[in-house]
Amino acid sequence: MAGDEWPVAFDSGSPRTRKGILRQLNDRLKREPGIEYTRFEPGTIAPTELRAAVEPPQLLGMEYPAPVATLSIRWSPRPSGNDHFAIQWFERPEQERTPSSDDGRNSILPEGYTVSCGWHQDDHCNELGEAHFQEEYPAGRTERYGVSFGDQHPVWVLSTCLAALPDRLTSFRDRLNTQ
Repeated sequence: MAGDEWPVAFDSGSPRTRKGILRQLNDRLKREPGIEYTRFEPGTIAPTELRAAVEPPQLLGMEYPAPVATLSIRWSPRPSGNDHFAIQWFERPEQERTPSSDDGRNSILPEGYTVSCGWHQDDHCNELGEAHFQEEYPAGRTERYGVSFGDQHPVWVLSTCLAALPDRLTSFRDRLNTQ
């Protein structure tokens, strides 16, 4: 996913454009406990990505070893067929949050992550089906598992992913710990 540049759509406010979809997803995401703040990248005029700073124990509803995480959402609507999207979780377990060092931007940095996983629907790995869950291991290995979404509405897809996230992270961390 890194390095993929999805084309920017200038949308005139239509709800089926990237900007409209990311705004809907932002509204949905901000209702979740544990979402400290969200922001559009590179900005609100022509966003290509929505990023959220996360307090994992509150979002996941369970004890969790990482004190901070990032949820990154990219969405690219398609005129026909399924939209392309990536809903990606990044964390750096060794990172600690300190009020004096958190300027509202520092806790959303995918560089140097130690855990990364998420849902992708794109033209990669079509043999797995319409979408896949991807786990990226620190040594560079990537595992993918086919998934299916019964409804393709962006808010429904995000809600489904958020509901599955605790189990997905637990399974991924179990596999990480057995390496």
